[in-house]
Amino acid sequence: MNKPKNKRKQLFANKLHSQTVFLVFIAGALPAVITTICLYYLIFGVMADQLSIPEVIAYNILPAAEKVFLILAIALPISIIVILIIAHKITFAILGPFDRIIRELDEHLRGEKKGHINLREGDKFLPLVNRVNELLDRLEKTPDS
Repeated sequence: MNKPKNKRKQLFANKLHSQTVFLVFIAGALPAVITTICLYYLIFGVMADQLSIPEVIAYNILPAAEKVFLILAIALPISIIVILIIAHKITFAILGPFDRIIRELDEHLRGEKKGHINLREGDKFLPLVNRVNELLDRLEKTPDS
């Protein structure tokens, strides 16, 4: 049996997909920004206030703070981008087929379509759709009463 290829051309499958990826972005970016601010406060605020010679401390800590900033400036965007790519791929497999399933079930209910609902391998709703397809097969075999 030849299954048609369902290739999506949009970045996000639906509004729920874009909201989920945005939530993952906020969940990654917000703690990163808060951690960076806390590190600077710890380095400059707390240590300089606790010691009697703040100029000397600032002079000695400044190179270390610049290295910390450089590491954070490189590592945080890279890690957030990697997390977003992984989250996008996972959520696409979960939320992408949702609209298609609803649309095809509506077509079946209106009598515009017969046969199976087709999804791609790896879509997370595939077990559900396989059972719906079994149900559709049984309904097609049952004579109308």
